[in-house]
Amino acid sequence: MRMRLRPRFSLIGFHVSKPSDELSATSKYASGCMQGHRRQLFIVMALVMAAIYFYAEFDSIEELLSIPPGARLDHFVSWRLRPEKGLTVNEFAAFKGITSTYITSSPPHCNKNASVAVCMMGTRLELRARYNLSPSYKTNVLSYLGGATNVDMFLNYGPGDRENESDLGETWPHADRVILDMSFSDYTFRCPRNTRPLQRNVFGLTLRLESCLSRIQAQEKRCGHRYQWVMRDRPDIYHNEPVFGGKSIEDLDPAKIYAPCLWKDWGVCDNFAMVPRSYAQAYYNYTASIPTLCVPNSLMSSTYTCKPTKMPWDGPIPECALSMQLINAGVDLDETVVVTGQHSLTNIVRNCICDNGDVVMPSRYFGPRTGYCGQSIPGAQDRCDSK
Repeated sequence: MRMRLRPRFSLIGFHVSKPSDELSATSKYASGCMQGHRRQLFIVMALVMAAIYFYAEFDSIEELLSIPPGARLDHFVSWRLRPEKGLTVNEFAAFKGITSTYITSSPPHCNKNASVAVCMMGTRLELRARYNLSPSYKTNVLSYLGGATNVDMFLNYGPGDRENESDLGETWPHADRVILDMSFSDYTFRCPRNTRPLQRNVFGLTLRLESCLSRIQAQEKRCGHRYQWVMRDRPDIYHNEPVFGGKSIEDLDPAKIYAPCLWKDWGVCDNFAMVPRSYAQAYYNYTASIPTLCVPNSLMSSTYTCKPTKMPWDGPIPECALSMQLINAGVDLDETVVVTGQHSLTNIVRNCICDNGDVVMPSRYFGPRTGYCGQSIPGAQDRCDSK
């Protein structure tokens, strides 16, 4: 086949060139330009996506930098792929397959003389027996509540605590018991902009609180009897001083919530509380006040709530969550919360380290007077944890 030559004009005259050479050079140039534009477009799109993600996920660059590097990608992926962020506490529990089992040796009897329902919640019943907490509980708590006959006990603990009820099972053989299995593994999700997720331990606490309140309501309905007070307690607290500063239950104001502390930028201490029945819904039902696991930053503007800018990236601490819950339920903390027994109600028993036979406080900081060496309690079993 004869190849047709085409003249081309130049400053020095006419010359001819092969069309194939011209087309090859042009196509290569065009291909290179297209690839360059694609790279630029990809970079721009990546930057736009990163900006959208940052705007939707974080309130500030400080929050982004506060997250451990290895967790950033995991939180981004998990927030996009999992639906937990919009669920309530109980919906999330159902989503994770968390189950509660109601057990008792016999049906709870109806004690219409009892004015106090005690929510004894926690998974450290073994420490209660080891460190002999029963005598101090009877002396410094029960005697000021009108004795064991004025108290109905509602136990809420884990699967491994059934055999460690100690004095609780002996004093209240008909106690209402709920076994709550919290042994799920994955609690990773991200919340939308201007919100914070509940910490895992706060989620567990709110689930136990709501579970206990529901059992109390069921008991009241079954027996036709309404309690006057709902006391929140945990089995590993050492009450080494009279509860409520020595006041008896008759001396308490039925319009006040008695708690160990109320601190600015922190919240209401959640270890213990004496709550009037009229405030039980506000104190024990988190879902009624805050619908989802993602807490809006707007709820953290009170004097007694933790501030979003100073909060750990994994969400509000228990004291802060409780404070927000009460405020959102319409409770005026200044008018309602009475701080009482701070040094006696927050002595959580812990395994202390023994150094040359001497018991010392735990090496970790737990806050003012919140840790008490179990070994130093009269009648406690001798045990020293290795360093």
